[in-house]
Formats: sequence, structure tokens, C-alpha cells
Amino acid sequence: MRILMTNWVYLPEFSGAALQSHRLAKELRRLGVHVQMLSGTHESSLVGIDRIDDVIVHRKLRNLSSFSGSLRYWWELDRFIRENRKRIDLVHTHGFHPRVNLAAKRVGLPIVTKITNQTVDDPIAVLDRRAGSLKFKIYSMADAFIATSRVLEELCHSAALPKEKIIRIPNGVDADVFHPAMPREKQRLRETFLAPDNKIILLTVGTVNYTKGLDLLIRALYKLDDEAKERIRLWVVGPTTNRDSYGSVQAGFEEYVPKVKSMISEFGLQNIVQFKGRQSNVSEYMRAADIYIHPSRKEGQPNAIIEAMASGLPVVANLLPGITDEILQNGRFGYLVNGEDSREFASVLRMLINNKSLRERISSQSREHILKYYSLKQIAQRYLSLYSSVIHKGVFEELKNKTMFRKKLSLIGARHDG
Repeated sequence: MRILMTNWVYLPEFSGAALQSHRLAKELRRLGVHVQMLSGTHESSLVGIDRIDDVIVHRKLRNLSSFSGSLRYWWELDRFIRENRKRIDLVHTHGFHPRVNLAAKRVGLPIVTKITNQTVDDPIAVLDRRAGSLKFKIYSMADAFIATSRVLEELCHSAALPKEKIIRIPNGVDADVFHPAMPREKQRLRETFLAPDNKIILLTVGTVNYTKGLDLLIRALYKLDDEAKERIRLWVVGPTTNRDSYGSVQAGFEEYVPKVKSMISEFGLQNIVQFKGRQSNVSEYMRAADIYIHPSRKEGQPNAIIEAMASGLPVVANLLPGITDEILQNGRFGYLVNGEDSREFASVLRMLINNKSLRERISSQSREHILKYYSLKQIAQRYLSLYSSVIHKGVFEELKNKTMFRKKLSLIGARHDG
């Protein structure tokens, strides 16, 4: 089976969708699937063919600052699919890429589209864009839509996408990479990351922007009493510039980080909050930490929460109905809070900070739950079954159409002979 995956950006550039697709691709490769990646990049030095963990990556220059640059980028994606059509069985898009859909359908390739984030590439968000009706028609060309959470599945139904095309498959986690640390390893990692022995380490992972909600967490920390503040450190792991994340500057993005840092100074939290920047060894940071916090305002299905639970961390997350409450069971694997209510947020943090036995109980339950429902090995098998079903259906339809065409020719010939 030969699968072409497409991404807006791909490693070493940063995005949650890129990380998730890379892990899925590696697992599929272990199952004998030939997976290639097609991605855009704003870095001319990355353009060309690369290989990451045995996955071949094709990168095209994405310069959307001019009409000619945009045209060339979409043309390069279109040309790649046309020229490689005979070496591809199915196209799996991570997000909505209109030119990819058009190119794939033009050459008869089936498409599986994974929805990566609510309000970004869900069907209602596409409809709400400029020329939304046209874009939705292109969006609807996919043969299957992957909804990672209940809310994304409901949005697919609300947009009247065919029910048989809507598939629920959650994100998966490599439980061999994300796992709890034994005491000796935890101590070693904390020494490596210069964590004081007597501090409880809070961790949050993600791009530092408004959507990810770091400001909500900072306000909650400010509401903690002095004794709790004295006991903690917060590690913020993730890019702090837009170019590190998506390669283009979004309105208001660059102003967010200075505002948050100003808030940290104003609240007197300079010694507590530590920006670690983008890191390739997130799993090690999780094994060294004590509590994971996810204050995000919007998500598709947050990889970091699943990874933290696999790492045995109790999780505190902003309540996003149909998304975070699907993963966390309040009080069992962690706690859901109203992130905008800093007092409530702080109260839950204080409870976990002050109760080591509670943290330990949640830790064992979280890991067990992830292994049962979110193991990457299981998720990859589900994708493999889906790919096979879509490809075989396409072959059947093609044979059916050819058979009908031959019957029509035979009838025409018979009438002519008559």
C-alpha cells in the first residue's frame, strides 16, 4: 500500500499536526506501508527531498506573500501529484489543502482528510471562509473525514457531510516513548534540566500564543497563595515566535509573547515561570515533571494531554466540551476547569500541588487508560483498515463504471447491427 500524506508544515518545522502525522507515518512504515510526505515550507534551505526516520519528505517552497508565489506553490503541489500518480494509492491530507484535493481527484486518487483543529479546518469553518461554498465543494471531494473528537464529528454532521464518510479515530501516542520515569531516571532528568530538588514541576507544552491560553495559566498562578508559589516551577515548552511554528506572521501573534512576559513581571512570577522554547525531547520533560497543565482555548484533539497521561502525569485542562472532556474524566485522570475563572483554576492546582498521594493515584490510572484507548499501534491499525476500505471501494467503483460503459457500448452495437 502506497500512501501520500500532506501537511501545511512538516518536521523540522513545528506543528501539532506535523508531529502526529510523523508518528503515524513511522508506525505505518513498521506495518509495511510505504508512506511519503508532501509539505510546504517557508525556508528555501528545506526545499527538496529529505528523509526523516525512514519517511521520505518532499518539500515545496510556500511563498504566499505574492500572487505569483502562491500560484507557484499550488502548481508545485499539483504537479507532484500528477507526476507521481502511478506510485500513489491514496492521499491522506492532515488538514484541508484545496489544491491537493483538486489534483488528487483529477487523476483519480482517493482522499482521506483528517480534521486537525476546530475553527481551522472543520467543515463549518471552511463554509465560513471567503468563497466558502466553493471551498466546501472541494472539501467534500474527500472519500473519508477523520474526526478525532466528538465535537469535530458533530460539526461534520452539521455540515451535512455523508454519514458513511465520517470516521472517528482519535490521535494516538507512542507509549514506548511517552512513559513514566522510574525514580532514578526522574532524578537524572531533573538534574539535566536544572530543576531544584525541592520544587514541584508544572509543565505546559505548545506554541505560546493566544489560542494555547498561557495567559490563563499565568493568572491562575498569581491567585495561588505564597506557600504554594514557593513550592513550584512552571516549564513552558514550545515555540515563542510565529515563524518557529507556521512560517508566516499572523496578525497579533508577535505581540502576545511580550504581553505574557509583561504579565509575569507584573505578577512577580519571574522566578517561577521558565520558557524552555521548542524542544525535540518533550517526552523527557514530561518524565521529569510532576503535573501537566493544558490551558488551551481551542483544539482538535490535544496530543499533549494524551502524551502527558501516557507519561503518568495528572492533567489539569481547560474544559472544551466534546474535546478535553472526552479524554479526561474529572477526578480520575486529572481535572477540567473553566480556564477563564482564575480562582477555580488556582484551586485545582493548589489541590494537586499539596497532595502527592492524589498525584500518584491519578498517575497509574492515566497510563492504563491511554494504553487501552489511545495506543499508536492500535490507531495505526485502524488507519490501515480505513485506507484498505477506501482504496478497494474506489477500485470497485472504477470496475463498476467500466462494466456499465461496456454494457452501453454493447447495447449501442446491438441496436446498430439490428
